[in-house]
Amino acid sequence: MALLLAGALMLSSTLMDPAGLDTLAEEAGVSVPDLVAAAATVGVTPHDYLVGEGLLAGEPPAPPPAPALNASVERLLDCIAHYESHATPSARNPVSGAAGEFQFLLSTWATTPQGRAGMSPYDPVAARAAARWMIGQGRSREWVPVARGLC
Repeated sequence: MALLLAGALMLSSTLMDPAGLDTLAEEAGVSVPDLVAAAATVGVTPHDYLVGEGLLAGEPPAPPPAPALNASVERLLDCIAHYESHATPSARNPVSGAAGEFQFLLSTWATTPQGRAGMSPYDPVAARAAARWMIGQGRSREWVPVARGLC
């Protein structure tokens, strides 16, 4: 919740100018909702997100300060990663096709801001951010270890 509020505050100046946001999204070839969600997930403005991802020309932004992490969420993420893949970012389930440290099904990955932004579930930073986002959305029980009470 705190991450969403911080992201909303950081995006407020851009969102006050919807024409500017539409222009940014159009230049990068992405939708406005996906752009806003991806930028909020990493805690930067949409412009800085697009420049940082190489989707817009310009000087890369300075990295944002690290957000305050919720220790219980981070422990839950560590537990899920342990049970799903032994915390191996390159893991792939040959039967289901689940990918990465958190064993995202491709259909699930596509519902996350990182998936919609075209990031890879094998990228450990993107996967952890997506998993953190899912937990924030109340979707932690989609992981078997959580549903079975192991995490």
